[in-house]
Order: sequence, then C-alpha cells, then structure tokens
Amino acid sequence: MALVVVVEDNLDHQRVIAEVVRRLGHDVVVADDGVAGLEAVGKYRPDLLVADVDMPRMNGIELCAAIRENPELAATPIVLITAYLHPGDPRLSETGALGVIGKPFGVPELSAALREHLNRLTTPNPDRAMLDAVLECVDTGLIAFDADGRQLLVNRALTDVLGSDDPGVPIEDVARRHRTRYGDGTEVPDDQTPIARALRGEDVNHVELMAYDPYDRPHWFLVNARPVRGADGTVVAAVSAAHDTTARHRTRQYEECKNRVLKVLTSDPDAPDAGDRILAAIGGSLGWPYLRLWLADEGADVMRLAAMYNEPGEPALPMPGGINRGQGLAGRCWQTGELIWVPDLNVPGAPVLPEVAQMAAGGAYRSGGAVPVRSGDRAIGAMSFFSRTRQEADPSLGMMLTGIAAVIGAFLEHRRAEVLALHLAAATDEYMALAGHELRTPLTSIGSYIDLIAESADDTPFGELRDLFEVVHRNNTRLRELVDRLLDVAGLESGHLQLTIEPVNLAEVVTDATVALAEAAAGRGIAIAVERLDEVTVPGDRNRLRQVAAALLGNAIKFSPPGSAVGLTLIDQGHQAVLTVRDTGVGIPPNEQARLFRRLYRGGNARHTGIPGSGLGLALCRVVVERHHGTISLASHESSGTTVTVRLPM
Repeated sequence: MALVVVVEDNLDHQRVIAEVVRRLGHDVVVADDGVAGLEAVGKYRPDLLVADVDMPRMNGIELCAAIRENPELAATPIVLITAYLHPGDPRLSETGALGVIGKPFGVPELSAALREHLNRLTTPNPDRAMLDAVLECVDTGLIAFDADGRQLLVNRALTDVLGSDDPGVPIEDVARRHRTRYGDGTEVPDDQTPIARALRGEDVNHVELMAYDPYDRPHWFLVNARPVRGADGTVVAAVSAAHDTTARHRTRQYEECKNRVLKVLTSDPDAPDAGDRILAAIGGSLGWPYLRLWLADEGADVMRLAAMYNEPGEPALPMPGGINRGQGLAGRCWQTGELIWVPDLNVPGAPVLPEVAQMAAGGAYRSGGAVPVRSGDRAIGAMSFFSRTRQEADPSLGMMLTGIAAVIGAFLEHRRAEVLALHLAAATDEYMALAGHELRTPLTSIGSYIDLIAESADDTPFGELRDLFEVVHRNNTRLRELVDRLLDVAGLESGHLQLTIEPVNLAEVVTDATVALAEAAAGRGIAIAVERLDEVTVPGDRNRLRQVAAALLGNAIKFSPPGSAVGLTLIDQGHQAVLTVRDTGVGIPPNEQARLFRRLYRGGNARHTGIPGSGLGLALCRVVVERHHGTISLASHESSGTTVTVRLPM
C-alpha cells in the first residue's frame, strides 16, 4: 500500500483522482494548490505525487522544481496532469516526472496510468510482505516512528481501537489527538511518551497509559517501546507495542465499586444519607458525575427522588418533582423493569427529559442509562446515571449495576420491614384497644338494659319495657354487623374470601352507588356533583368494587355539612382508572390520617361529634383495592375537607 499526495485546484477533478487512487488500494492526502502540495510532500513523504500543472500560487512545474531542489524530497516520484500544456511539451519532460496524463481523461484511462506507475513503485518485497502479515496477525497494537518522530506504520489492532492517523504525523500530534495520559489520569509530557524515550535510545517496559478513541471513550494500555538502530548503531526509528488492558482495568474498577457500596451498607446503613453515600460510591468509582435514585410513590403512581450524587463542581441537572411511568430514562426503566442504556444522548429519539437533552447537546453529558431497583419481581424504583464520555452497553457493567440495584432494593425492603415491625407492634396494641372499645360499647348497653329488664317487677306491662328492649335490639344488631364486617375484612386480607374477577364497567358501578345514596344525600341537603365520568372497564369483582364506591361516597355525605356538595370523578388514564371522591367536611387532623385505613379506627372529630360509624369502611376499601392490585390514598385538611383517590390497573 502506497501513500499518494494529490495536488489539484479543481475540486471535482481532485475528488475523481483521489477516489481512483483509493480504489487501487492506496492511501491519499489531498492539497488544493502548489504551496499546500509542497507542504504535504514535506510532511508526509509520499510514495507518489500526482500534481496538476495549471494551479494558483505555485503551478505544477514550479512545484516539481521546488521538490528537486530539496535534497530530502528530490527523490519523490511525480506524475503530472495537464490541460494547459501538451503532454509532449519539453517543459514537462524537464521536470523529471515519471509520466504525464492529459486532460480530458476518463476513469479507465486514469486508473490504468496510475496503476502502472504505482505497480512500478510498489513491486512486492518479500520482507515487507512478511512484515505486513505479522502486523495484521498480532492482537497487540504496534506503531513505529522514524528518527524525525514521524509515524511510519501502525497495525490494525491499534487503529481498530483508537482510529487511524495519516502517515508522517509527528509523535506530539498523535499523543495530543488521543489525549494520552498515564494510567492514573495525569498528563504525559511530549518527551516522556514511550516512543519518544525509545527514539532517544531507551528501552521502555510496562508503562501504563490511557488514551481516548474518536468517540471520547478511554482505553488503557500496557506499553513497551524499543529503539531501532542502523548499522552504525545510531537510532533510525522506534517501535512501540501497546497491549490493551481496558477489560482488566474495568474489572478492577467494578470490583472497587462493589466494595465501596458494601462498605457503605455495612458501616451505617440506617443513616439518613445512606442512599446519597451509595450513589457517591458508584459515581466516584466509575467516574460518573451524576446519579439519582428514584423510588415509587405507589399512591400517586410516580417516582420521587430518594437519593442523589453530583460530582463536586458539576452543574446540577433540573430536578422534576416526580417521574411518571415512561418519562425519561428513569421512567422508561420503571415502566419496563429492564436496564436501559443510551450510548449517545444526542441521537434523535433518545429517551431523556428535554432539560437533559439540552445539556447533552451542550456537551455536559454524552451517554446515560438507568437500572431498575426491584423488590421481588416488582420494580419499586430506578437508578439513573450519566457520563461525560460515550459508553457502550457493557454486559459486565450491566450485571454489576443490576446486582447493586438488587442490594439497594433488599436494603430498602429490610429497612422497611424493620419499620413495619415496629408499626405492627404498635398497631396490634391499638387494634386490641379499639376492638375492645367497639365491642364493649354495645355489650355494655345490652347487659345494662337486660339488668334493668330483669329487675323490673313481674307484673310490669310490656309497653313500659318496650324502649328497653329496643335498646337491646339496636345494640345487638350493631354488634352483629360489626362482627360480620370484621370477619369480612379479615377474610379478604387473608385471602380466604375469593374475588369473582370479570370485566367491570366502573362507570356503571359508580352510577349505581350514586343512585343508591341520592336519597340520603338529599335528606341532608347535600348535592352529589359528578364532575367527570369516563367509560372505564377494569378487571375486578363487581360487588366488591360497588362496596368501595358506596363506602367512599357514603363517608363523604356523612361528614359533609348540610347544604354542601360532594364531588366525584372517574378518569381513564390509559393504564389505570382513577376514582376521586371529595367532600368539604370537617377534615381529618394530619396526625390521624395515616391510621384511617386501619380496622376500627375512627378520627377523633368523628367520635366526639356523634357521627355514627364502625371504623371499618375505609379498612374494607383498602383491602378490596389492594386485592385488585390498586392503591388508595387520602388527602385531608381540617379547613377544606377530604379527598380520597383510588387507582385501579386496567
């Protein structure tokens, strides 16, 4: 393979000549006029110069004269191309050119002429052919420079990783182009590169270097270099061998990352900043300036920020209040439950937030990804990350990140289990107290009034005892209903009571509940305002879902002041149905809201104002909604009422 410099001021002709040379299997460097051509010959020392005669600044004949006057360049073979002079003009033969090609020419004629000249120059040399074969066979990167520090050759093992440089490029340009560093990231002075040291006669062994490829990705090499000496012992060239150790470096890096994360988890896992320190361990180990841990708020069906890491001095990315399913990298990861990797954030359609895409376009970040955080078979969040350099999907890194995310998920579940255990102990005591209260109240009435009846004279007329018997009957009914509801909730929670699952038109269920409670609402002067009622079908148990709608609407009516309105909406959100019931009643104190979905719990304002109830309505709603794989949440203010939201998957 030869190197050919093509000097032609007509760009169309220049492209044709360069393409012909390439198709003949040779490398090309182009120049637009004689002055630039002379500079290219001096820089690249080509095997052949192809030059037009009629050019600005310096014509082809003047170019040939300048080359012949330079002892270092005088032997350069030249082929001239002309439309200005006839190919037989004596001025052309005086240049010492190998040949002259006249214009106009066709591609076949040009190809034949150049092939003849190049074949004459590149007659196969057995020694060079063997060297070329060796260079192509070895997996280690090899590069050589002449005594002037200009690149002579480089093999495919190195160009496949770092890209190719034009022959004749100085050592300094190659080092700057690849941003060569020592293995620890510190800069290598131009005179301390292994090849520069070898050109000074030094044998260089096992120097760890880092270099960047055209995609701005770092690679690590273990480099040796040796001088090549002439017959008189002087250094005439130097050769360097670079063994790619990137995979080994990455393995050490990944191990360090895992060890740092485990150190955080074992040192003080219950600290409030444990999540931030975990992300800092990952970012510091992998050189990522930006990581976020998002965890699902299942009540609102969004992810909230749980932890973050920003490298010191790194500009912060815009921070959304929450991430919806499918939104950005984290939302897409949460939605699919799969690792997502984007090597180049600037490609069209990259799944990133607009603010991130804008910063990526500005060069702040080049690649990114997200890994799901799981609890069992369910994604409970996502960890997103961004890198300044292009980073292809790496199976080993993906496996490590998935493992770390699993550890984070287990850690969060463990911490959640400990909190739940404490809550369970407190809730059990509270439940026993509530159950005792709700059972003792009717039993006290029943027992007391039976005692009054028993102590009455035998001849007391029944009419005088009727009111006493009515109290006993009323409390007996209340007690029986309370026990039935307790058993109903317990059976649903334990799974002993099965649901009858079928397609349910939720709009019809809500309408039935509204009609059934319309009379009770009208009796208190309360209007039921159906603000929106989408036609939504969900898989579920029709009777149980009707229980939920009736209980929520009944509570809203019961706690609303006379003359007010109860708002109701049913919205189709594509992947879920959202039922909202809103009242303008007395509201619930903040410290009591978390306990309202427990069995038998009733808010203090309800108990003390004489509003009837058993404390089982919301508990039953919670169990039914959870059995339908949905969520129920409550938002209340003592001054503006209560809103209950149910989300059911479609």
